[in-house]
This record gives sequence, structure tokens and C-alpha cells, in this order.
Amino acid sequence: MIDTLREDLKVYIRARYPVLYLVSGEEERVERMLAKIAADLQKKLYSWTCSGGFDAPHIQQDLLDGPKPMLASPVDFGESSASSPSARTPAGALDFVLNSADRALFVLHDFHPYLDEPAVVRRLRDVITNLKKSFKTLILVSPVLKVPEEIERDVTVVDVPLPDEKELSDLLRTFLNSVKTDGRIAVSEDADLFERVSRAALGLTESQASNVFARAAVNDRKFNVQDLPLILAEKKQVLRKTGILEFFEHQESMASVGGLENLKKWLTSRKDAFSDRARSYGLPQPKGCLLLGVQGCGKSLSAKAIAATWRLPLLRLDVGALFSSYIGASEANMRKAIGTAESLAPVVLWLDEIEKGFAGMKGGGNADAGASLRVFSTFLTWMQEKTKPVFVIATANRIADLPPELLRKGRFDEIFFLDLPSAAEREEIFRIHIAKRRRDPSRFDVKALAAAAKGFNGAEVEESIVSAMYKGFSENREVAQGDVLSAVQETVPLSATMAEEIDALRQWCRGRARPAGG
Repeated sequence: MIDTLREDLKVYIRARYPVLYLVSGEEERVERMLAKIAADLQKKLYSWTCSGGFDAPHIQQDLLDGPKPMLASPVDFGESSASSPSARTPAGALDFVLNSADRALFVLHDFHPYLDEPAVVRRLRDVITNLKKSFKTLILVSPVLKVPEEIERDVTVVDVPLPDEKELSDLLRTFLNSVKTDGRIAVSEDADLFERVSRAALGLTESQASNVFARAAVNDRKFNVQDLPLILAEKKQVLRKTGILEFFEHQESMASVGGLENLKKWLTSRKDAFSDRARSYGLPQPKGCLLLGVQGCGKSLSAKAIAATWRLPLLRLDVGALFSSYIGASEANMRKAIGTAESLAPVVLWLDEIEKGFAGMKGGGNADAGASLRVFSTFLTWMQEKTKPVFVIATANRIADLPPELLRKGRFDEIFFLDLPSAAEREEIFRIHIAKRRRDPSRFDVKALAAAAKGFNGAEVEESIVSAMYKGFSENREVAQGDVLSAVQETVPLSATMAEEIDALRQWCRGRARPAGG
């Protein structure tokens, strides 16, 4: 993947694109890539930070294959040397780029905070005019995308993907070779070690992967497949820090889902949909499914069970956390979330109660200066055009709040409606939750319980079992049939308190969505 990106950047540079904006927080990895590009194109490479001004990029040249780049040294900078205070200012950096006669790549790190300053933007426009007539290229490297309107036509934005499986495998091989030489770490000779570990590390940056490899090695002075849980724990921690994506462990299966036979059959027929065999057969990769339905009827449970059944990682996307008060940050958050999900592919991406996340779409998305509309458009375009095996599961309770664009054919493979469970489905749900609490379902008349719980959703059935158990526990005895019946009779189900809304949802879904129940 990085090789393809490097070739694309070479084309941009040879075509004299004036400004390239690389969105990435991996400075060392990006500088190493740019060093290779500079060497291949026989250009000098200048690197700038606000703390040190212009300085030679911090690159281990022994890690570079092929010709070595001409890394600029302080003597090349003249009056704008690294020791000059003016070189540390954004205006001074731009002046140096403007006045330089070199055929070079000028890399400015973390320049985005200065793009709010009118004087800097104006000077940058002057530099862009000069770059179009030269063999110089300005490259902005930042984890945050911020492009002022004044220069957006002259800036080419490039998202730098996270390391792919091949890069991580090469990184792991380099690390293991070094620890083997050291002799103090016992490295497993398992044939599939590289594949399993590098696949487990997908979604980590190069630095994060290096750290977790080292931690796994020094933890017990061994490196083998038993270190996979540690790598997955690191990935979970990294995702948690984003505040946007959450990694879910597989704690449910389809056996935990009562009823929904049509949905189960549909999913079973697609359990190998991401395999090479499916591609050879000529099948496209599945896009995802939208689960509409009454609250408490198993939409979230189904999302978790799907990932477990297909043995894929499950990521939950918090749509509300995408939105930021800074212009452009919300769209950048969505692109980051999509990029992370794709780097972990094949994976299941779960958007819970999607109608709440895109509530700003009502009224054309103007309530938040159009941020909702731009984020939503980014998501829809990706859903339509995505090529990576990311299966999207979106759940929704209120169909009236869903933007119609989301329901268009091609976004999802199927739209399922999860209605209140039938009598037979309620019996199955009672059995599942009685057994889950280490009780024998045959001790209970589940047929009578299901009949008494007419109109209950799955969550209300579960709660009746829990309430009955609390009653038995408080009286220091085993839970009985009468306890469950009492709990059922004391409950006013959602189907009674929200009867009108549920009827409207059923009416809308009739003929528009596929029933999830058998």
C-alpha cells in the first residue's frame, strides 16, 4: 500500500503540483517515504518544525533501500539556518521556500495551526504562485486536515494509510531478527507466526506496532502466538483513545438471539462472503445491512452476534463523537474512522441508533453549519464505493428520522425489520435467558410465560427473569414460575406505551423492509 502511495506522490511531484497535504501522525514513516521519493527524483529534502526550524530529517538512512536522498544540512540554509529564530516562524519558513533556488521537496510538519492566520495564508498564496513556475514542491504533514478556502484549489490532500499487513510483517521480521541476534528472547518457529501477528497488529501505527512487539518479547522473554491477546489488547487501547471507535470482544453468538430466523438464514448464507473462494466464485463483497425495529427487539445483540458468527473483529462507531466545533475536523474524524476500519478489514463496523447520530441532517444539515451534511455525504460515498471488506451494520429505532439517501439501494445489501417477537419466539427467548442464568428451562412452563408476556420485546422478557430472580434471592429461595409470572404481570410493555409509534413503524416497513422473524 505504501509503495502505491509513493508512486502516486512521485506523479504529483513530477506533474508540478505545488502543495501536497499528507494527513498522518506518523512523522518518521512519512519522512522515510519522502526520503525515498527525493532520492528517486534526485531532489533535495528539507524538513521544518516550529521548534527547530529547518533541519535535516531524522531518518535512519540504513533503513532505506536504493539510492540515498540528499538530506539538506544547516549549511544549505544560509541566513535561514536552524539557529536563526526567524526560521522557526511560519512566515520565515515560507520565505525560505520562496527564495530557494533548489530542486527540492520542502516538508513542513504540523503547519495546520498557522493556517488560521491571514498573513500566513497570504504568504502561502505567494509561495504557491512561485512553486507553479519551479521544480519545488511544498509538502505539509499533519495529523489534522485544515485547508483554508483561499488555497484549497491548489492543495492536493493525500490520506496516508496505516501500515498494511506486508509492512507490519517486514517490521516484525526486522524486530525478530534483532532479538534473535541478541539471544535473550526465545522466538517461536511456527510457520504462520508472521501472518497471525501482523494481521493482529493491523490498525496500529508503525510506532505502536514496534512498541507492542517489544512489550510482548520482554514480557516473558518469549515471542510466540500466545502474545496475540496482548497485541489485541494494545489495539483495543489505541481505538479507545480515539474516542470514535470502540473495539468489542466477541461475547455473544447467534445462539443468544431468539427468533429472527430470516435474518439468521441470510447471515449464514454469507458467513464465507469475505473469503477468496467467494471472490473466485464471482461474488462481490457484502456491503452491510440496516436493522430497523422496535426498541429492545435484538438489533444491538444481533450486531454483536454477527461478528462472532463470522469470526470478525467488531468495531462500534460513535457517530456523535465525530462532530467537532472546529471547521473541517468532523469530516477528518469520519475519514480517520473509515481509514482505521479499512486497515482492520475484514471487520464488522457497527453504527448503533444511526438516526440519532445524523440528527443534524434534518433541515438540510444547516443547524451545525453543514457539518452533519458533509460528514453524512462522506459516509454515504464511502458506503457506495468502498472496496475493502468492511461490513456495516446500522441499527435504527425511528424511521422518520432517517435521511432517505441512506435507504437507497446500493448502500446496504438488505434492510431488515425486527418486530415484537411472536409467541414461539418469546418461548425461545425465555429459554435462552433462563439457561444463561444457570437454571434449567425445563423447570418452567415457558409456553405459559410466553402467553402471559404477549406484546413484550426481548429486553422486557429478560428483565422479567432478572426481577423474578431478585425476588427469590431476597427471600433466600430458588426462583419459581410464579415469580416470573408476577414480574410479567407487573410490567407495562413498550408496545402499550408506544403503540402508535410502533404501528406507524410497522406500516412503513410493510413492503419496504424484509421481516427478520420467520
